Amino acid sequence: MTHRICTADAAEGVAYFQRLSRTLFSPGTDPSTRLEQLFASETDEFGLEYGFLSSIDVKNGTERFEIVHSSHEMVQQNTTIPLSQTYCRKTITDPEGTMAVSNASTEGWEGDPAYETFGLGSYLGTTIIVDGELYGTLCYANTAPRDQPLTGEEKALIELQGQAVEYILTLWHDRPDQEEGFDAIEQRVAFSDAIDSMMEALTSPERRTVLAALLEEPTGVSIATLEEQLDDETATLRLYHVTLPTLTDAGYIDWDDDVGVVFEGPNFSEIRPLVELLKEYNMTFVT
Repeated sequence: MTHRICTADAAEGVAYFQRLSRTLFSPGTDPSTRLEQLFASETDEFGLEYGFLSSIDVKNGTERFEIVHSSHEMVQQNTTIPLSQTYCRKTITDPEGTMAVSNASTEGWEGDPAYETFGLGSYLGTTIIVDGELYGTLCYANTAPRDQPLTGEEKALIELQGQAVEYILTLWHDRPDQEEGFDAIEQRVAFSDAIDSMMEALTSPERRTVLAALLEEPTGVSIATLEEQLDDETATLRLYHVTLPTLTDAGYIDWDDDVGVVFEGPNFSEIRPLVELLKEYNMTFVT
């Protein structure tokens, strides 16, 4: 079945993005649990039984399964296999960094080492890049072919999920050695109230409008422009009395009331990846 978000209306789309964000950026929940929760819901949505995050060591030609949902005989958590025997070897070399296989037997995979080793009839994977370097892949798969072909929108959706995972991994500045893997990241991470603040900022349509406007105008956006974008008297009142003060207190914006201009605040760089993710999501699935 096709992921339901591909046919959802705008309101359902925003609600889905918020649920996805709450899952992936939940404060106080360790990274592996958040990814397990993502896989638990999204495997059903994609109609693909397995989900996994892997790390890849190109130099040594290996792939390690870091987090695995509904493990396959050959896809077990914390196991390492030759990269040459995996579907992911082609994902990371794909020009788009994403690969979809709806029916492996009819798409030329018979005889391929990956198909012979894993016997997966369908696969959807995207490349994960951290600090400009290859980390691994985020994937969904099934032993059976997909009942409906994987769509371009579903490829775009896993790319968005991959960007969110990249952001999570980037929160930890020192990428672990391949031998340490994802578990080492968990041990080093202490979540702060910053995640709570970012998620709270994105729950309000008015705050999302202000933050998105700064992506387009990094040197500053006028209050008049924001009023025009909001196009609502009540929202405009909240802009002055609630929205801008709240974002200023969080450090996401600087607001010069004298000249009527909003600028990026000292903490804007923290929330920028989430705002960019939401913008891309809206462009792909809502507009």
